[in-house]
Amino acid sequence: MINNFTDNLNYILEEMKKVYQHDNRPWIIGYSGGKDSTAVVQLAFKMLTSLPKSKRHKHIYIVSSDTLIENPIVLGYLQTNCDAINRYAKNTLLPISSHIVYPKYDNTFWTNIIGRGLPTPTSIRFRWCTERLKIKPSNEFIKKRVEENGEVVLLLGVRKDESLSRKRRIENREIEGYLFTPHNTINNTYVYNPIVDLTTDEVWKILLSNNGNTPWGTNNNDLHNLYMGSDGGECPFTITKNSKGQVDTPSCGNSRFGCWCCTVVVQDKSLTGFIQNGEEWLQPLLNFRNWLISIRDKHEYRKQYRRDGNHYYKKLLLDNLPLIHNLELDKNYIFNKGNKEYVDLKNSVEDIHKGNKESSNKEKIYLELLPLINNYQIDPSKVFESDKGRYINVLGYGPFNFKARKKILQKLLETQKKINRFIDFPLITVEELEVIDKIWDDEEDLTCHSLVDIYNNVMGKKLPWHDFKKPIFDNETLIKIKTLNKKFNLPDNLITSLLIETNKNKHFTNRTILDRSISKILNQRYLHKSIVEEIENDY
Repeated sequence: MINNFTDNLNYILEEMKKVYQHDNRPWIIGYSGGKDSTAVVQLAFKMLTSLPKSKRHKHIYIVSSDTLIENPIVLGYLQTNCDAINRYAKNTLLPISSHIVYPKYDNTFWTNIIGRGLPTPTSIRFRWCTERLKIKPSNEFIKKRVEENGEVVLLLGVRKDESLSRKRRIENREIEGYLFTPHNTINNTYVYNPIVDLTTDEVWKILLSNNGNTPWGTNNNDLHNLYMGSDGGECPFTITKNSKGQVDTPSCGNSRFGCWCCTVVVQDKSLTGFIQNGEEWLQPLLNFRNWLISIRDKHEYRKQYRRDGNHYYKKLLLDNLPLIHNLELDKNYIFNKGNKEYVDLKNSVEDIHKGNKESSNKEKIYLELLPLINNYQIDPSKVFESDKGRYINVLGYGPFNFKARKKILQKLLETQKKINRFIDFPLITVEELEVIDKIWDDEEDLTCHSLVDIYNNVMGKKLPWHDFKKPIFDNETLIKIKTLNKKFNLPDNLITSLLIETNKNKHFTNRTILDRSISKILNQRYLHKSIVEEIENDY
């Protein structure tokens, strides 16, 4: 690249002009509303308007992603710009259009967490949100354009200057001497990074030139103020995974703006920054987000088996347990919480008392998850050896249980009411609530009224289908079922599943489907845990 900024800019524009005119493949620009993607869109506008009308021969699609949990301030800014781009393109007959894509309602953040109980995403091992909420909707849009045109060129605002790790990822994908690189997962799609060698300062020079005015009639000083106010960066437009199926362009870093309820970052600097800069009305969102993180590993809110009925184990090194002689747990590290006992792996009762600390959810293990004999002693037959030392297998958690899902929905709607005093911004859509309600009816809810009642109690109004909901059993029968479960020591969730499955198939004359469903429920691994362990230990 050339050292002079003006020459650099002209070089990029000439390159874009040649690439645009070279073939008939339409362009798709990933636009997150952040500085880098805005710079690419702005350069595309400048390049396109510099061409004679006769040479504007192919369409440019600008595609943005709304995860349905975007920061309301950032989403408002993005929507304003998308609308302005479309108005300008219509008035000037430019072959350019802006589109916002969304996840399907049966695969949104809240449908997965509140509906199916999927645990909230974490930074490395369990970040399912990017794939479902950003990559999949964006890729579906791209694939449709590929079907229509044969091939497409995808422009992204990625830069080597953003970070060393980003630089390495870009250079690993580069083919020396070629402007395009094949997309990792979408056939007939080629990636072009026009601003890859620009510095952050140069990007801002592009955006704030001409007093910050954009070609489509908005002003980039508003974007600059967003960055200043959020103490963070953008959550980039993400469409790629690497050969291992991992997200190639991280959706979020430690400093970003994007999803208001992001549980991937430890501290949401963006939301906190907005609040500290005068947007106090966002405080309920931050409070809810912090609460949602805090309940993730709470014993009372999680099942001890996965959605498919399988249980699984995690290795816990004995060195991480507070042990005294004969594999006995140190009672000074054992706490009571409700009807449950747990071991704090780092803090003793005395330590916490002196320091007035609360024990961290990630530093404790519930006693019933440990292989114990004689009260607080680890069963020696359950101790194994590895190159890292002696360990035991600890039962892992599954999805949020029904109690937790109802609690999350209630707290979310209460947060919605607080936000509604300042802005009409749905934290969860009616369409998502309808999908969640069907999932609950199909899996968890014998009353068939839990969701609509929670909504009515919190929001003070009924959902459109409230009065059409009919319970499987009346209240008297439901109470009797719970009493019998307790009398015969039967798991409520097991009996609920059997009754729901029976009700779903009650009108079929062929019992084969019902028999298979019942057999599947009764043969779930977690119900036969001791037998499964015995068989596995024999091998």
